[in-house]
Amino acid sequence: MRGLAALAVMLLIAPCARSAAAATPRLLVTPVELVDLAPPDQRYDQREDAARAAALGQQLHAALARSGRYRVVEKAATPPYRYTDCKACLADWARGQGADVALVTWVQKESRLIVMINMALIDLAHPDRPAAGGSIDLRGDTDATWQAGAAQLLDRTTGVTLTP
Repeated sequence: MRGLAALAVMLLIAPCARSAAAATPRLLVTPVELVDLAPPDQRYDQREDAARAAALGQQLHAALARSGRYRVVEKAATPPYRYTDCKACLADWARGQGADVALVTWVQKESRLIVMINMALIDLAHPDRPAAGGSIDLRGDTDATWQAGAAQLLDRTTGVTLTP
């Protein structure tokens, strides 16, 4: 009798588990884009900034994949469009990659002192609606400040914790 009860419970739970997995949105995490706003003669640390942006992108991707809130879509290539140049173009591309939502992060660097991290979570079913997300201004250009800013934005935007 116990075996039949266990089987009945399993038969009832299995469809719920499948529908929960299907309801988990597919998320595309784009590479962190670096927007250097400093005048050309004042641009320094470009290799270091590119490395920080790449590392931050990997950390965001890993944290979101671990969270279980999303099924992270593995992308084949870097987006052919910048979100800041064409939001609709990037949304179309991300949808074509099989995503339901896209997380776009970009870092605006004014100088060694002023760094702004921006994040947008786009609902690809309704890309015309305002994206969730925001911006945070930081003072200091270090790995720690970039991570602290991104951690705050990721938590506010998705409820996911970024751990180094």
